[in-house]
Amino acid sequence: KERNRQLIFYKTLFKDLPIKFLKIPKNVYSSVHLAIVSLPDEYLDKYNTIFEGMREKGIGVQLHYKPIYKNPYYERFNFKESDYPGSENYSKSSLSIPLYPGLSTEQQIKVREIMGAFLK
Repeated sequence: KERNRQLIFYKTLFKDLPIKFLKIPKNVYSSVHLAIVSLPDEYLDKYNTIFEGMREKGIGVQLHYKPIYKNPYYERFNFKESDYPGSENYSKSSLSIPLYPGLSTEQQIKVREIMGAFLK
């Protein structure tokens, strides 16, 4: 319940920013393990700046998940980036923002303020 409450609050806070949250089907009650946001195409060239900048400001963002073929085991199969455009797009546009039991509304507001500064 707490994670769902936090996600709803994030969606309210981020309403004016050009990002999308991962969609959860209406007939699903999710544990909301992660709060995943996607950047629009016009910000993809700034992904690394935003990702690293958020971390430098103390915001624990993560990439969930990199394309599986880029994991060490699969490198030997010589998969090409062009074979997996959906995976590539996801890994270049999506990141998870903090979401955990005990995360305060003040901390969520800070996440929004810092993300917003990068998306000006």
